[in-house]
Amino acid sequence: MHKKIITILFLSILPWMGHSYTNPENDLIRMGKSFMTQWDFDQAIFFFSRAIEEDPGLVEAYLHRANAYLMVDKYQEAVDDYQSALVIDPEFVKSFMDSKKERVHTGSYLSESDHDPEPPID
Repeated sequence: MHKKIITILFLSILPWMGHSYTNPENDLIRMGKSFMTQWDFDQAIFFFSRAIEEDPGLVEAYLHRANAYLMVDKYQEAVDDYQSALVIDPEFVKSFMDSKKERVHTGSYLSESDHDPEPPID
């Protein structure tokens, strides 16, 4: 049941993963997002961490890495990254969360174009 909730949360953020907060998009973030869509969360964490090392003010990297941490049950690390993102840019994080709540409320959190293949079975 716990894994299903996390999977639903992850699927609700997939549409946002294509959104680029930075312009142009950081190559390390692009690589991390690619690994997220392949369900390779450890590699995604690696690339998001590298992006943060290069630019500690990159709020998008913290948000993506927090989502990856959730998927590997590293909850404290996820909380830490969400808090870091809030410190860096609270308005961006607020608008991000508001858009996710609206998508869940309206049932539009996963449109047909957002479907990814099922995650690998352990």
